[in-house]
Amino acid sequence: MKTQPIVYLICGFIGAGKTTFAKKLEKKTRAVRITKDEWSIRLIGNDPTIDGYAEWDTKIIGLSRDVAFQLAEKGIDVIIDEGFWEKETRDEMRRRTGTIGAKAVMYYLDTPIETIRERVVGRNDNFTKDSFKISREMLDNYLKNWQAPTEDEDYVLASEVK
Repeated sequence: MKTQPIVYLICGFIGAGKTTFAKKLEKKTRAVRITKDEWSIRLIGNDPTIDGYAEWDTKIIGLSRDVAFQLAEKGIDVIIDEGFWEKETRDEMRRRTGTIGAKAVMYYLDTPIETIRERVVGRNDNFTKDSFKISREMLDNYLKNWQAPTEDEDYVLASEVK
């Protein structure tokens, strides 16, 4: 039996391809994938402009992380597909992973903003029940909160994974 579980952290902005990558990683590693956006959509819907959305989203993030770390504490590898937009959050997740004796591996999807905009607009044009309604204006506002990982952070570029 493996002695140190792995907590895979999937980092990237909206439309970067995080969930697509996380699903491939899930098949490759057999880790349990936890995608908080899937939880959010099933519980509160796919319109992030509704009243109270931010509060619900915060609660779902906390719950999904707690479940992920409960699994990791039991020796089960997990994939946390969340985005991790802020350096402080990424640092906190690495600390929390170390606290339970697991190994953190962060994959970063360094997707150009032009590609992200095309994908988000494309999602809105071909809307499915599994995606959020995000306008270009919302995307640009969210972009103000995005902090790409820096060279001093330990990460693997997802584009380099075979």
